[in-house]
Amino acid sequence: MRIAADWTLLFTVALGAQSHAEDCVLGQRYLSLAHDRVAEFKNDEAMAFLRQSVDACPSYDAYEQLGELAALSTEREDKEKAVAAFVQADARATSPQTRARSLYHYAALLNQEGDPQNAYPLIKQAHTLDPTNSQITELAGTIESQVQHPTQEHIVRALRYSLFQPLNESNSTSRAVGNQGVFKRQTPSGGGPSVTIPINFDTASVVVDQETRPNIEILARSLADPSMSTREFTFIGHSDARGGDQYNLGLSLQRAQAISQSVITLEPSLKGRIHVEGHGAREPVDTGTDERALRANRRLQVVIK
Repeated sequence: MRIAADWTLLFTVALGAQSHAEDCVLGQRYLSLAHDRVAEFKNDEAMAFLRQSVDACPSYDAYEQLGELAALSTEREDKEKAVAAFVQADARATSPQTRARSLYHYAALLNQEGDPQNAYPLIKQAHTLDPTNSQITELAGTIESQVQHPTQEHIVRALRYSLFQPLNESNSTSRAVGNQGVFKRQTPSGGGPSVTIPINFDTASVVVDQETRPNIEILARSLADPSMSTREFTFIGHSDARGGDQYNLGLSLQRAQAISQSVITLEPSLKGRIHVEGHGAREPVDTGTDERALRANRRLQVVIK
Protein backbone atom coordinates (compact mmCIF):
# COMPACT_ATOMS: atom_id res chain seq x y z
CA MET A 1 0.00 0.00 0.00
CA ARG A 2 2.85 2.40 0.84
CA ILE A 3 4.47 1.76 -2.56
CA ALA A 4 1.20 2.47 -4.34
CA ALA A 5 0.76 5.70 -2.40
CA ASP A 6 4.30 6.81 -3.27
CA TRP A 7 3.71 6.16 -6.98
CA THR A 8 0.47 8.14 -6.81
CA LEU A 9 2.27 11.08 -5.24
CA LEU A 10 5.04 10.99 -7.85
CA PHE A 11 2.49 10.82 -10.64
CA THR A 12 0.61 13.82 -9.23
CA VAL A 13 3.83 15.85 -8.92
CA ALA A 14 4.82 14.94 -12.48
CA LEU A 15 1.43 16.03 -13.80
CA GLY A 16 1.73 19.32 -11.90
CA ALA A 17 5.19 19.98 -13.32
CA GLN A 18 4.00 19.19 -16.84
CA SER A 19 1.01 21.50 -16.43
CA HIS A 20 3.24 24.32 -15.15
CA ALA A 21 5.61 23.88 -18.10
CA GLU A 22 2.71 24.05 -20.53
CA ASP A 23 1.40 27.19 -18.83
CA CYS A 24 4.80 28.84 -19.16
CA VAL A 25 5.03 27.97 -22.84
CA LEU A 26 1.65 29.66 -23.23
CA GLY A 27 2.87 32.61 -21.16
CA GLN A 28 5.88 33.04 -23.44
CA ARG A 29 3.61 32.92 -26.48
CA TYR A 30 1.48 35.74 -25.08
CA LEU A 31 4.65 37.67 -24.25
CA SER A 32 5.87 37.30 -27.84
CA LEU A 33 2.51 38.52 -29.17
CA ALA A 34 2.74 41.52 -26.83
CA HIS A 35 6.18 42.41 -28.20
CA ASP A 36 4.76 42.28 -31.73
CA ARG A 37 1.95 44.65 -30.77
CA VAL A 38 4.38 47.08 -29.14
CA ALA A 39 6.40 47.16 -32.35
CA GLU A 40 3.18 48.05 -34.17
CA PHE A 41 2.35 50.76 -31.56
CA LYS A 42 -0.75 48.86 -30.48
CA ASN A 43 -0.19 49.27 -26.78
CA ASP A 44 -3.72 48.42 -25.66
CA GLU A 45 -3.53 45.04 -27.40
CA ALA A 46 -0.02 44.53 -26.02
CA MET A 47 -1.22 45.13 -22.46
CA ALA A 48 -4.03 42.62 -22.93
CA PHE A 49 -1.54 39.95 -24.04
CA LEU A 50 0.78 40.81 -21.15
CA ARG A 51 -2.02 40.34 -18.64
CA GLN A 52 -2.73 36.95 -20.21
CA SER A 53 0.98 36.14 -19.97
CA VAL A 54 1.19 36.83 -16.23
CA ASP A 55 -2.06 34.95 -15.64
CA ALA A 56 -0.65 31.89 -17.43
CA CYS A 57 2.88 32.01 -16.01
CA PRO A 58 4.03 35.01 -13.94
CA SER A 59 7.48 36.14 -15.12
CA TYR A 60 9.79 39.09 -14.70
CA ASP A 61 9.66 40.04 -18.39
CA ALA A 62 5.86 40.06 -18.54
CA TYR A 63 5.44 42.10 -15.36
CA GLU A 64 8.18 44.55 -16.34
CA GLN A 65 6.72 45.13 -19.81
CA LEU A 66 3.25 45.49 -18.34
CA GLY A 67 4.51 48.08 -15.87
CA GLU A 68 6.36 50.11 -18.48
CA LEU A 69 3.35 50.20 -20.81
CA ALA A 70 0.79 50.97 -18.10
CA ALA A 71 3.01 53.81 -16.85
CA LEU A 72 2.51 55.58 -20.18
CA SER A 73 -1.22 55.94 -19.56
CA THR A 74 -2.78 59.18 -18.36
CA GLU A 75 -5.28 57.29 -16.19
CA ARG A 76 -4.48 56.93 -12.48
CA GLU A 77 -5.96 53.42 -12.42
CA ASP A 78 -3.47 52.30 -15.08
CA LYS A 79 -0.61 53.92 -13.18
CA GLU A 80 -1.63 52.04 -10.04
CA LYS A 81 -1.50 48.84 -12.09
CA ALA A 82 1.95 49.87 -13.34
CA VAL A 83 3.19 50.21 -9.75
CA ALA A 84 1.78 46.79 -8.86
CA ALA A 85 3.52 45.30 -11.90
CA PHE A 86 6.88 46.87 -10.98
CA VAL A 87 6.58 45.45 -7.45
CA GLN A 88 5.97 41.99 -8.91
CA ALA A 89 8.82 42.38 -11.43
CA ASP A 90 11.20 43.42 -8.64
CA ALA A 91 10.36 40.25 -6.71
CA ARG A 92 11.13 38.12 -9.78
CA ALA A 93 14.29 39.85 -11.01
CA THR A 94 17.16 37.46 -11.69
CA SER A 95 20.10 39.87 -11.73
CA PRO A 96 21.12 43.23 -10.25
CA GLN A 97 20.56 44.85 -13.64
CA THR A 98 17.02 43.55 -14.11
CA ARG A 99 16.07 44.57 -10.60
CA ALA A 100 17.61 48.00 -11.16
CA ARG A 101 15.52 48.38 -14.32
CA SER A 102 12.28 47.79 -12.42
CA LEU A 103 13.25 50.15 -9.61
CA TYR A 104 14.29 52.81 -12.12
CA HIS A 105 10.95 52.75 -13.95
CA TYR A 106 9.06 52.65 -10.64
CA ALA A 107 10.99 55.68 -9.35
CA ALA A 108 10.54 57.53 -12.65
CA LEU A 109 6.77 57.08 -12.47
CA LEU A 110 6.54 58.33 -8.88
CA ASN A 111 8.74 61.32 -9.67
CA GLN A 112 6.66 62.12 -12.75
CA GLU A 113 3.59 62.12 -10.50
CA GLY A 114 5.14 64.74 -8.23
CA ASP A 115 6.37 62.38 -5.50
CA PRO A 116 10.18 62.53 -5.46
CA GLN A 117 10.23 61.68 -1.73
CA ASN A 118 8.98 58.12 -2.25
CA ALA A 119 10.92 57.80 -5.49
CA TYR A 120 14.22 58.62 -3.76
CA PRO A 121 14.88 55.32 -1.90
CA LEU A 122 13.93 53.36 -5.04
CA ILE A 123 16.33 55.19 -7.33
CA LYS A 124 19.10 55.03 -4.72
CA GLN A 125 18.70 51.25 -4.62
CA ALA A 126 18.67 51.07 -8.43
CA HIS A 127 21.92 53.02 -8.53
CA THR A 128 23.51 50.69 -5.98
CA LEU A 129 22.55 47.68 -8.09
CA ASP A 130 23.63 49.16 -11.45
CA PRO A 131 25.99 52.11 -10.82
CA THR A 132 27.22 52.36 -14.43
CA ASN A 133 23.77 52.87 -15.95
CA SER A 134 23.71 56.49 -17.15
CA GLN A 135 19.91 56.77 -17.13
CA ILE A 136 19.74 55.64 -13.52
CA THR A 137 22.58 57.95 -12.52
CA GLU A 138 20.91 60.94 -14.16
CA LEU A 139 17.52 60.30 -12.56
CA ALA A 140 19.14 59.69 -9.16
CA GLY A 141 20.79 63.11 -9.35
CA THR A 142 17.56 64.82 -10.39
CA ILE A 143 15.50 63.23 -7.61
CA GLU A 144 18.14 63.77 -4.94
CA SER A 145 18.27 67.50 -5.71
CA GLN A 146 14.48 67.70 -5.35
CA VAL A 147 14.22 65.84 -2.05
CA GLN A 148 16.88 67.96 -0.39
CA HIS A 149 14.58 70.96 -0.68
CA PRO A 150 11.02 69.60 -0.51
CA THR A 151 7.98 71.74 -1.12
CA GLN A 152 4.74 71.62 0.83
CA GLU A 153 3.04 70.30 -2.30
CA HIS A 154 5.50 67.39 -2.55
CA ILE A 155 5.08 66.38 1.09
CA VAL A 156 1.28 66.55 1.01
CA ARG A 157 1.18 64.60 -2.24
CA ALA A 158 3.51 61.93 -0.85
CA LEU A 159 1.31 61.45 2.22
CA ARG A 160 -2.10 61.83 0.62
CA TYR A 161 -1.98 60.94 -3.05
CA SER A 162 1.12 58.85 -3.67
CA LEU A 163 0.99 55.82 -5.96
CA PHE A 164 3.67 54.17 -3.83
CA GLN A 165 3.29 50.52 -2.85
CA PRO A 166 5.99 48.81 -0.74
CA LEU A 167 8.28 46.27 -2.32
CA ASN A 168 7.95 42.64 -1.29
CA GLU A 169 11.17 42.53 0.72
CA SER A 170 10.60 38.92 1.81
CA ASN A 171 11.02 37.91 -1.83
CA SER A 172 13.71 40.30 -2.95
CA THR A 173 16.01 40.03 0.05
CA SER A 174 15.94 36.25 0.09
CA ARG A 175 17.74 36.04 -3.24
CA ALA A 176 21.41 36.73 -3.82
CA VAL A 177 20.62 39.70 -6.05
CA GLY A 178 18.51 41.22 -3.28
CA ASN A 179 21.33 41.26 -0.76
CA GLN A 180 23.36 43.84 -2.62
CA GLY A 181 22.71 46.96 -0.58
CA VAL A 182 19.03 46.37 0.04
CA PHE A 183 17.12 49.10 1.82
CA LYS A 184 14.17 48.10 3.99
CA ARG A 185 11.14 50.33 4.31
CA GLN A 186 9.40 49.43 7.56
CA THR A 187 6.45 51.27 9.04
CA PRO A 188 4.73 50.89 12.37
CA SER A 189 1.80 48.52 12.73
CA GLY A 190 -1.21 50.01 10.98
CA GLY A 191 0.94 52.63 9.26
CA GLY A 192 -0.14 54.23 6.02
CA PRO A 193 1.76 56.17 3.36
CA SER A 194 5.14 57.46 4.45
CA VAL A 195 7.68 60.03 3.35
CA THR A 196 11.33 60.48 4.21
CA ILE A 197 11.99 64.11 5.08
CA PRO A 198 15.53 65.42 4.58
CA ILE A 199 15.91 66.62 8.14
CA ASN A 200 19.44 65.43 8.83
CA PHE A 201 21.17 65.45 12.18
CA ASP A 202 24.68 66.15 13.37
CA THR A 203 26.61 63.03 14.35
CA ALA A 204 25.54 61.57 17.74
CA SER A 205 23.16 64.50 18.22
CA VAL A 206 19.52 65.60 18.02
CA VAL A 207 20.66 68.90 16.48
CA VAL A 208 19.50 69.34 12.89
CA ASP A 209 22.25 70.40 10.51
CA GLN A 210 22.20 73.87 9.03
CA GLU A 211 21.33 72.78 5.49
CA THR A 212 18.11 70.93 6.30
CA ARG A 213 16.89 73.01 9.27
CA PRO A 214 14.48 75.04 7.07
CA ASN A 215 12.70 71.79 6.19
CA ILE A 216 11.24 71.61 9.72
CA GLU A 217 9.04 74.62 8.99
CA ILE A 218 7.99 73.16 5.63
CA LEU A 219 7.10 69.89 7.34
CA ALA A 220 5.02 71.68 9.98
CA ARG A 221 3.05 73.61 7.35
CA SER A 222 2.53 70.44 5.31
CA LEU A 223 1.10 68.43 8.22
CA ALA A 224 -1.15 71.35 9.17
CA ASP A 225 -2.57 71.43 5.62
CA PRO A 226 -6.40 71.47 5.72
CA SER A 227 -6.52 68.24 3.69
CA MET A 228 -4.97 66.39 6.64
CA SER A 229 -6.84 68.08 9.49
CA THR A 230 -8.25 64.78 10.80
CA ARG A 231 -5.11 62.67 10.41
CA GLU A 232 -2.47 61.60 12.90
CA PHE A 233 1.20 61.00 12.16
CA THR A 234 4.12 58.93 13.36
CA PHE A 235 7.60 60.46 13.34
CA ILE A 236 10.31 57.82 12.99
CA GLY A 237 13.86 58.80 13.80
CA HIS A 238 16.80 57.04 12.12
CA SER A 239 20.54 56.91 12.72
CA ASP A 240 23.62 55.95 10.78
CA ALA A 241 25.31 52.59 11.40
CA ARG A 242 27.94 53.81 13.84
CA GLY A 243 27.35 52.94 17.49
CA GLY A 244 25.64 50.00 19.15
CA ASP A 245 22.08 48.93 18.45
CA GLN A 246 20.64 50.10 21.77
CA TYR A 247 22.44 53.43 21.56
CA ASN A 248 21.17 54.03 18.02
CA LEU A 249 17.61 53.09 18.95
CA GLY A 250 17.63 55.55 21.84
CA LEU A 251 19.23 58.32 19.77
CA SER A 252 16.81 57.88 16.87
CA LEU A 253 13.84 58.08 19.27
CA GLN A 254 15.23 61.28 20.78
CA ARG A 255 15.51 62.73 17.27
CA ALA A 256 11.88 61.96 16.52
CA GLN A 257 10.85 63.53 19.83
CA ALA A 258 12.92 66.67 19.17
CA ILE A 259 11.38 67.25 15.74
CA SER A 260 7.89 66.55 17.10
CA GLN A 261 8.35 69.28 19.70
CA SER A 262 9.66 71.73 17.09
CA VAL A 263 6.77 71.02 14.70
CA ILE A 264 4.13 71.42 17.43
CA THR A 265 5.71 74.71 18.48
CA LEU A 266 5.34 75.97 14.90
CA GLU A 267 1.85 74.49 14.39
CA PRO A 268 0.05 74.03 17.76
CA SER A 269 -2.94 72.41 16.00
CA LEU A 270 -0.77 69.29 15.63
CA LYS A 271 -0.54 68.73 19.39
CA GLY A 272 -1.77 65.23 20.29
CA ARG A 273 -1.64 64.10 16.66
CA ILE A 274 2.04 63.12 16.46
CA HIS A 275 3.46 59.84 17.78
CA VAL A 276 7.17 59.00 17.84
CA GLU A 277 9.32 55.93 17.23
CA GLY A 278 13.03 55.24 16.87
CA HIS A 279 14.26 52.62 14.40
CA GLY A 280 17.98 53.04 14.89
CA ALA A 281 20.21 52.11 11.94
CA ARG A 282 18.28 49.14 10.58
CA GLU A 283 16.59 50.96 7.66
CA PRO A 284 19.26 52.90 5.73
CA VAL A 285 18.10 55.08 2.87
CA ASP A 286 21.65 55.12 1.49
CA THR A 287 23.76 51.97 1.70
CA GLY A 288 27.08 53.73 1.15
CA THR A 289 29.71 54.15 3.84
CA ASP A 290 31.03 57.66 3.14
CA GLU A 291 30.01 60.74 5.12
CA ARG A 292 27.39 61.71 2.56
CA ALA A 293 25.61 58.38 3.00
CA LEU A 294 25.92 58.45 6.78
CA ARG A 295 24.42 61.93 6.87
CA ALA A 296 21.50 60.85 4.67
CA ASN A 297 20.70 58.02 7.07
CA ARG A 298 20.51 60.37 10.08
CA ARG A 299 17.01 61.42 9.12
CA LEU A 300 13.30 61.65 9.90
CA GLN A 301 10.51 59.58 8.37
CA VAL A 302 6.87 60.60 8.63
CA VAL A 303 4.02 58.07 8.39
CA ILE A 304 0.38 59.06 8.10
CA LYS A 305 -1.95 57.02 10.29
